[in-house]
Amino acid sequence: MLFEVLGNFNQPSIRERTVTTLTHKDLVKHAVRWLAGAQQCNPVFSERGSARVGEVPDAIGFTANESVVVEVKVSKSDLMADKKKPHRTNGDGMGNRRYYLLTEELYQQCKDHDWRGWGVAVWSDRSLCVRQVRGMSSEEFNSNIQKERDFLRSRILEVQRFGR
Repeated sequence: MLFEVLGNFNQPSIRERTVTTLTHKDLVKHAVRWLAGAQQCNPVFSERGSARVGEVPDAIGFTANESVVVEVKVSKSDLMADKKKPHRTNGDGMGNRRYYLLTEELYQQCKDHDWRGWGVAVWSDRSLCVRQVRGMSSEEFNSNIQKERDFLRSRILEVQRFGR
């Protein structure tokens, strides 16, 4: 929430000035925290990919038994465009479980969307946390294990080369 300091009388009231200013980058940070916390993933990566993998998830986390992908969407057009990605249409993507992370406002606009088995989580301005929408958990997907191995190998090589 953004609260502006009073001083300019031409500005709207505090109620009108309380504005959600979440960007895609902000929501990705929340997705990483959600994966590490509520989903108990370790390691967790954000906005990383490689040419060999061909997919750059906004956030992906791994447990001992599964992988969880989170795609952040900040607009309805972005959500609709996601369906057209090659790794979405041919079922060749990463993640045994897959979630969209949206703002509550965008979720309200898109409730009737065909989620295609993806779970839905929303950022709540009221509770300042990510919460999974009741009844909207992810189906179990057959992830592309080779892509996931290539992804992890790429991250390991990155650490070896650059120390991060």
